[in-house]
Amino acid sequence: MKEPKTLHGEDPAAPRHSPAVDLLREHLESISEEIVDRVRREVPAFAEMPESFMPLLREVGRKACLTLFRGMEGSLPPDWRMEVGELRGFELVDVLRAFQVGSEVVWSWAKRLWEAEGFPDRELVGVAETIWDAYFRAANSVADEYLRHRQALVREFNRFLNRLRAGQDVDYLVGQIVEGACEVLGFRRAVFFRYEHEMLIPAAARDRLDEDWGDALLREKKAYPIHPLSDSPEAQAFFAGAVKEGRGDEPARTAFLDPLPGSRYFLVPVNPQGSLKGLFYVEAEAGMPVTDRDLEMLGSFADTVGLSLENARLYQELMARRKMMDHLLSRVNTAHEEERARIARELHDSVAQSLLKIIYTAGFALDFLKEDPRLAVEEIEEVQQRAKDCLRELRAIMSNLRPTSLDILGLRETIQRYAEQFEEEYAITTTVDLQGLESLSPSVELAVFRILQEELTNVRKHSNAESVHIKTERKGDDLYLVVEDDGIGFDPQSLAAEQESGKHLGLVAIRERAELLGGEMTIDSEPGRGTRIIVRIPMMVAGE
Repeated sequence: MKEPKTLHGEDPAAPRHSPAVDLLREHLESISEEIVDRVRREVPAFAEMPESFMPLLREVGRKACLTLFRGMEGSLPPDWRMEVGELRGFELVDVLRAFQVGSEVVWSWAKRLWEAEGFPDRELVGVAETIWDAYFRAANSVADEYLRHRQALVREFNRFLNRLRAGQDVDYLVGQIVEGACEVLGFRRAVFFRYEHEMLIPAAARDRLDEDWGDALLREKKAYPIHPLSDSPEAQAFFAGAVKEGRGDEPARTAFLDPLPGSRYFLVPVNPQGSLKGLFYVEAEAGMPVTDRDLEMLGSFADTVGLSLENARLYQELMARRKMMDHLLSRVNTAHEEERARIARELHDSVAQSLLKIIYTAGFALDFLKEDPRLAVEEIEEVQQRAKDCLRELRAIMSNLRPTSLDILGLRETIQRYAEQFEEEYAITTTVDLQGLESLSPSVELAVFRILQEELTNVRKHSNAESVHIKTERKGDDLYLVVEDDGIGFDPQSLAAEQESGKHLGLVAIRERAELLGGEMTIDSEPGRGTRIIVRIPMMVAGE
């Protein structure tokens, strides 16, 4: 029988080095391998990790063993804390379970080796207490570290989400999406795809460890077709509105990217019910875990991204509408001033001049009444004729402001008569097909008539047309006015530049009148093939 040995040698009160612990150190590699093997078999989160993760797990196991050996020798300071380091990405329960497995493996090796060497049972009991004391101290410190880390992560995550919610520019938000996925959520790669015209188009991309990767992906300017009936991962994720997961070492990969071997990637639909849809691709670092908590945060992130993009789109639409309204109000004010100036000129050039002549002629008549009544009669007749002319000029001005035929005959008959007059005066064959002109407000009737006048003026001045066709019809909630001629046509693409130089101002007036009614103008024209101008007016406005 072997003579009993002591764990710390001859003076167990103060030693810091133990031959028995040295015996364990001699088997350190074997102990580490057994820890790795049991952790992979007994803790599911580690079992899912690829082979490339094993060296890291083995190194963590070695460090934990050496820490326990120091504890057996009484060398751990009272304030010792366990640092989880690389294992922080796992759930706390999985890390604590791995520590427990490691403690069990170290204890089984110590028991087996020391019993074979003849160490007494009381020494083994002391070692067991040291192991479990180190385990509980490690568990407490790890839990504290996890809690601090999670709290810091949640604070940073919430701050980032608040920045997204406050964003008002879509391009800025798209860039922040991939930035947050990499820097806040900790993913290796992130790409945001816009969904447009049944295509996925990369809008922003980033690789946390490779600055050129994202730029290279965007420089390709590729667009990837996507269809609801496709069995590709991206189609399944986007059209099903659910997160799709894959691995870089699996045969079925996402069609447009090549994930790193050993990595996990996720395809997350963004704003599937909104008007600005997209698909979010994130890829974890190869060998790093992605926990259920990470997926929950990714889902919250995608939801916030969708709302932020929708809010930014609505904000930009609001700003565009406000800008358009400011422009239209400015045009209305300008038009009012121009109309006042025109009326003032017409009154001055016609009515005022006629009235002035009437005054002079009436004065002559008064003088002639004293000297020669016969001459006075002639002057009075002249006054009468000038008064009639003045009345006719006033009626013409009033008719110009609002054709009386609109009130007496209605819009349909007014357009019909105007078309006949236009054909007779300018020798351009004019046909009409008028439908859906009932229940229009007086202001809209006048606007439609003015638009038609402007369009026919353009035909007369610029088209060299032989015929023109006027058509009105209702489609759903809209009234359409279509004027089509067989003239020389023009290139609509050059319209903006020519308008800046003062040309096609009639078309500008038509567009502005249509937009004031909440509608729009569309031009269909080609050189040598005539012109068709379509004006759409919402019936909700038309009926007001």
